Amino acid sequence: MLQLMQQTICREFKNCYNNSLLQNTNNVRNIIYSFIVTIFVILNNPQITKARSENFKSEITKFFRLSMWVEISEAIRMLSTCLLISLALRAMKLNKNNRKIFDPVVCLTNDTDINSGCMQPTDTKINTNISINNNNNSSPKFTDGNNANRKAALSLSLLERERAASPLRRRGDAFNEWLAGLIDGDGCFQLSKKGYSSLEIVMELRDKHCLYQIKDKFGGSVKLRAGDNHLRYRLHHKTGMLNLINSINGLIRNPARILQLGKICDNYGIKLIDPKPLTYNNGWFAGFFDSDGSIYMNDKSGQLFITASQKNRFILDALVELYGGTIYPMVKVGAFKWTCFRKDEVLSLVNTYFKANACRSEKKVRLSMANKFYELRALHAHKATPDSVLGKVWKNFTVKWDKVVSK
Repeated sequence: MLQLMQQTICREFKNCYNNSLLQNTNNVRNIIYSFIVTIFVILNNPQITKARSENFKSEITKFFRLSMWVEISEAIRMLSTCLLISLALRAMKLNKNNRKIFDPVVCLTNDTDINSGCMQPTDTKINTNISINNNNNSSPKFTDGNNANRKAALSLSLLERERAASPLRRRGDAFNEWLAGLIDGDGCFQLSKKGYSSLEIVMELRDKHCLYQIKDKFGGSVKLRAGDNHLRYRLHHKTGMLNLINSINGLIRNPARILQLGKICDNYGIKLIDPKPLTYNNGWFAGFFDSDGSIYMNDKSGQLFITASQKNRFILDALVELYGGTIYPMVKVGAFKWTCFRKDEVLSLVNTYFKANACRSEKKVRLSMANKFYELRALHAHKATPDSVLGKVWKNFTVKWDKVVSK
């Protein structure tokens, strides 16, 4: 009983005490009640133990009234404890994934600011002269306070901002952008005199899986062209064409394809959407590279080339602005050729762009070998004698490289 008096008594215990333990007689109840009064006086007022118990009845009544609220306070305390535990577990889980999370404790203890560490985005790849003190959860501070460095840090080019941005796209957007680039290179829209529309895409036999991916989504047929080592995909039923138009409308960039698609849209009463300016992370270039692009190396110079050819230079100008490279005229064939051969530009495409927008044709095999190519080139393996170790390694590399074309 003494231990119970020293602890907080909830209302449920008092009811159990009054109704269950003291149901025998009122005399026993009065005796126990007086005993509680005595204990209360001894514990709380040891210096006046001879005082009358009536002087402390008001305090005892107040004590029982306060005990009625203990149950509620205990529930609130348990709720707050569970909430803190759940937040801690969530923080540990996200920290394992190397993510920065919203910390309510830090944000409450510090001044709330949208530029503070609590509000910073997680996927930031911009390389500037701004340093963030993560230990203090403070706002970003410039390493040098003068205006010149501050302007240099904030004046990012359009290309850097495009590379740093990570726009959220729906699951099918990347495929639709890739398909639009593929159609701009190897596709063709047709509209017959009777009003029947169709789409045809021609690719090499080794890239048949690309055409079957399109067939699985929109329907159509894939057939081998007579007397040729190429496959032709053809889509001509109305339901599939309408689904295709809704997927790529606004993503086609080749002026010739835009005119062809415009006629089909007019035939179906669909508004043709103008394409937006091409961005660095757009999947269109991956599809365009699968159709009109190539990657090859020069054994004598030891250089790697990523190229794309097109009759309309308008499309290639956007590639130079976003991915670098140079455009050369091909006078004999009446076309233009975009060429990327600098090491930093090639590796940027391989390790940055094509990591986010995968190449779907067999050219992806050579793209995956680009880093190995520069490693062997740094060792001068391409100039080594055939009988040397480096010469044999280089030979095995070239055999695997040429195997992609021979498929």
